[in-house]
Parts: sequence; structure tokens; C-alpha cells
Amino acid sequence: REGPEEPTLKRWRRRYVARVATINLSAQLLTMQRMMLSSTRVLGALGRMTAARQTAMAPSLASRPFSSSSDAARDRRYHWVEPEAERLIARAYARHRQLAQRDAVSPNGWKSFPPSISIADLESPALEQEYHYPPKTRGDRIAKKLVDYGEKLMHLFFREKYDHHAVTLETVAAVPGVVGAAHRHLRSLRCMKRDHGWINPLQEEAENERMHLLIWMQHTKPTSIERAFVMMAQGIYVAAYSVLMYLSPRTAHRTVGYLEEAAHRAYTDYLRAVDSGAIPNVPAGEIAKKYYSLPEDAKLRDVILHVRADECMHRDFNHHLSDLYDAKEEDEFPTKMGEEVEGKPSEAKEGASSGLGRASVVMAASGKKTGPDGAQ
Repeated sequence: REGPEEPTLKRWRRRYVARVATINLSAQLLTMQRMMLSSTRVLGALGRMTAARQTAMAPSLASRPFSSSSDAARDRRYHWVEPEAERLIARAYARHRQLAQRDAVSPNGWKSFPPSISIADLESPALEQEYHYPPKTRGDRIAKKLVDYGEKLMHLFFREKYDHHAVTLETVAAVPGVVGAAHRHLRSLRCMKRDHGWINPLQEEAENERMHLLIWMQHTKPTSIERAFVMMAQGIYVAAYSVLMYLSPRTAHRTVGYLEEAAHRAYTDYLRAVDSGAIPNVPAGEIAKKYYSLPEDAKLRDVILHVRADECMHRDFNHHLSDLYDAKEEDEFPTKMGEEVEGKPSEAKEGASSGLGRASVVMAASGKKTGPDGAQ
């Protein structure tokens, strides 16, 4: 405190320093208040954008989990989607399963292509419906919030550039399959036991997503900023997902399921933009026509429908894998979509009953001999 004996100059200097400190503190508080106001406005804008997009969706496309009171519906492995949707998704994705098996069945002589699903089926409300797996645990809720936050950032960055959004999305979506397959492969080696048919579907998922990227690269070229973003995001995502897969495979697969739910929404928006004329419905690229066995006059809209059906399969299969971890069945064969609703026995389970896996069943169907432990 100032004393009566303190010189006048020192008192004035002390008062000046105190006033300057007060002014600086007030300026910092005002800056923080403005930053908080700006953040509130940005979050409000994001909320309004999300609400407007959800309002624009037709009532039949509203996000809702499928529920049924029947015991049969509750016992289905893919209980969160309607049986009709499961049947169509399985049909849409059947081509990839047969492509993965073709060399084992008939090496260098496989000519026929899997029967294509019709455009009418791809436009079915069962495939257009947005299905959502309700979070059950804290890990599910964290995964859902992370994906929702990333989806809002992607929409804020790309806005109406749906084609550029699709390219960037596929560079990220192709990572979990190869990381998950490597995790299961190393787990099989480390534990010295079979994998029970998880590795191949995950590798197939990664390859399918990579083909999506090549398909969209024929329709648009990413900017230098987008390429830099992809390089940074891939490094972060590979490292983060690898750690998550090691710590909690259940949460990792659930995260991918929610990511594919976001991919389904993104491709639905892309489809609406093409239907409204905002994006020209140009002819399909050569890679897409060969990969999906499309006719020569196929258009961009046909490709979007096929890719969206693939994302439905990845969405539901990863939710199913997470459910297997929930049920302590990580050493069981996954159930292929469509087997329950169509009443077909699982090839994997047929092989399991005799000590053989899916690869052995395929080899046996082609007349080739397999060893007693020729499965994964």
C-alpha cells in the first residue's frame, strides 16, 4: 500500500501500471467474449444446416431403428434393418463376394459376371431408408459423437461439392477394412488359432472402397488443398484406428458402422443433387461400367445407386461384427447378409461343422482337394 512517506512520482507510476493492467485484462475478457459469441454463431449455423437437411428428407427416409415385437425379428443378426432391405443389400453386394471367390472356383477361366441388381431395386425405399443403430454403451456414444462431428466438418468444408466429398470420403473409408484385416491376421498368428472367416470380408471391404475412389476419380479431380487434407487425414486416421482396433475392436467396428451411416447420407444427398439438376447426370466412367457390369449407356446416377448399396453392406456388416464382440463371439463365423431372410445356410457354418472354413467350402465346390485345416 502507498504510504504517506512514498514520493509522489512513485505513487503515480504505481497507479499507471495498475491502470494499464486493468485495461489489458478488460481487453482480454472482451476478446474471449467475442470468440465465444463467434463459436456460438458457428455452432448455431451448423445446427440450422443439419436441421434443414433433415427437414428436407422425406418422411419415409427419416432416420429410425427398425424394431419389431416378434421374437424372430429380435433373433436376427441384422435386426436393425428391415428384412426387405437386408435381402436387397445382400443382392447388391453379391457381386463382390463372387469376385473374391472366382480364382478359387475356376482360375483363369471365369467368364460370367454375378447377376446385376436392377435399378428399380436400387431405388427401392428399403435401400433409400436411412437406418441407424442406436448406441448401447459409452463407447458407442463416443463413436457416434465423433462421427457426427466429423460429418459436420465435412459438410462445412465441401458444402455442395458432392463429387469432391465422395473422393475424400472414400480415401478414409478404405482404411478400416485393411487395418481390421491386418489386426485379425496378426491376432490369428499371435494366438496360433483360426480366424473363422473375418479376414477376407474385411479385405474385400477395403478393396471395394478403393474401387469407389478410382470410380469417382474419373468424374472429378481433387484440388491441391484436398490432396493435402487427404494425406494428413490418412496418417492420423490409420494411426488412431490402429490403436482403437488394438484397444477395443468392438468400438472400432461400431465407429465404422456409424461412418458408413454418414456415407449413406452423403450419397443420398449426391443423388438428390443429380436428380435436381444441380450436378449433370453425365455418362458413367469405364471403371464403373466394368466393375458393376453396367450397360454402355449407364449414367452417373446409376453409379451412385450402386455405390450407396455397397455402403449399406459395409454399414450393417461392421455393426454385426461389433455385436459379435458384444456377445463374446469374436471366434465365430460372421453371418452373411441375406442368409437369414432367404433361409440359406451359411457356407462358413457348414464348413465349421466339418472343421473346414469358407475357403475350403469353395474349393470343395470346385472339386479341388483341401487339407483338414485349409480354412482361415
